[in-house]
Amino acid sequence: MADELIDYVVHLIDGKKGDVGRLNYILDALQDGKTLYNSDKMYLDSLITTYLGPSKKKTGDQKSVEELKTELVKVKERLEKFEKRGYKKPVGRKAGFFFVTFFFGWHAVITLLDKKSVINIHDLNPYLLPIYQLDKVIPAEYLNYVYQFNLTMPKIVVLAWGAMLLTWIVLGFVYLVKFIRSRYNPTKK
Repeated sequence: MADELIDYVVHLIDGKKGDVGRLNYILDALQDGKTLYNSDKMYLDSLITTYLGPSKKKTGDQKSVEELKTELVKVKERLEKFEKRGYKKPVGRKAGFFFVTFFFGWHAVITLLDKKSVINIHDLNPYLLPIYQLDKVIPAEYLNYVYQFNLTMPKIVVLAWGAMLLTWIVLGFVYLVKFIRSRYNPTKK
């Protein structure tokens, strides 16, 4: 029984199923002949039934009709979950955020060039800088509240653009760490 469990654990580690660190601990305990904790037993049982299923426990490679039916039910449940979420992908949100960053960046670069006396914002067509037209649309009492902090629309745009650039840097590091962690496997040498 222990040899069979060891094979299951090795198969789970190779397939990168579950917590690799915990599975390595369980593998070491099984190889040393130690008794597993109940929580480790339950964790291992859930992984075996989830990822290896009854087909791995059986000696034959063919699946029974009942196993195929249960797999179809699982696939159907996953599809229903996707349909409920509306197939929302983070890529669409990132693309929208990229567009907004680019849009604010256009305004911020023009503002910074205006401060360097390279270009004059007031001489440009107002349709080239639509955010600056918000001064004319937003009611004066709201603008007076903002202006009391010495913030004008160009300063707000530059601050917002800076915050968005900082957000992109943080997102880049997060995805880089996720990528590195997905490629790291301590069992392979």
